[in-house]
Amino acid sequence: MSKTIILAGAHIDDYSWLGQQITQNDFVICADSGARHAHAIDIIPDMIVGDMDSISSDLMEYYADKTAVINDDDQNKTDMMKALDNCDTNQSVEIFGAVGQRADHDFSNYLILKSMPSPDNITLRTPHDTRRIITKSFEIKGNTGDKIGIFPMSPIKNMHFSGLKFPAHALNDAHDFGWNGACNELTGKSAKIEFDTGIALMTHSHS
Repeated sequence: MSKTIILAGAHIDDYSWLGQQITQNDFVICADSGARHAHAIDIIPDMIVGDMDSISSDLMEYYADKTAVINDDDQNKTDMMKALDNCDTNQSVEIFGAVGQRADHDFSNYLILKSMPSPDNITLRTPHDTRRIITKSFEIKGNTGDKIGIFPMSPIKNMHFSGLKFPAHALNDAHDFGWNGACNELTGKSAKIEFDTGIALMTHSHS
C-alpha cells in the first residue's frame, strides 16, 4: 500500500533500516536537508521543499534536474510544516528524521502534528519507536513488553485501555495535559486506547 514519506533533517543512523521502510510506490518528500537521507539510500525523491538554508549546494545541484524543488522561504513555517503542506494528510504519512536529535524540535513537531486536520494518519518513526498524535480511539499492534506512553495534549473524556499493563485510571487524576501515562506496556500482541473526545501524544517503543 503506497503512502507519503517525509524525510526531515535530523540524524538517522540506520540507513539499511530506512531503505526497507520505503517502496517504489511511495511519494517521497524531503524537507530541506532531509534530501541527504534520500541520497544516502540512493532514491530520487518526488519533491524537495523548504527554505534551502541547510541543504548543501552539491546536493541541490545533484537533484536540480531530477526532482521537483519548491523553494519556500516563509519563516513563519518550519520545513516540516512546508512538507506537510505538500502532501495529502488524509492518507498515511510516515516521517523519518524528525525526532531524537533536539528536544525543542521534537516537541515542535508534536505541536505541528496536533494542528493538522487529520493527525491520526501521520506517524513519526525511528528504528526504535513510533510517535503519533491521536484524536480518536486507536488499536496498537506490537509485541508483549513493548513500552507505550500516553500523554494528553488536551482534556480527554472517558479514556479506557485494554491490552495494557496499567489501566487508564491508575493515577486517579483527570486525563488532561500533565497526566503522565509513561511506562505502560503491551501484555500481548495488541492493545486498544479508547476515548470519546480529546487529543493525546502516543509513543510506542519496540522491545
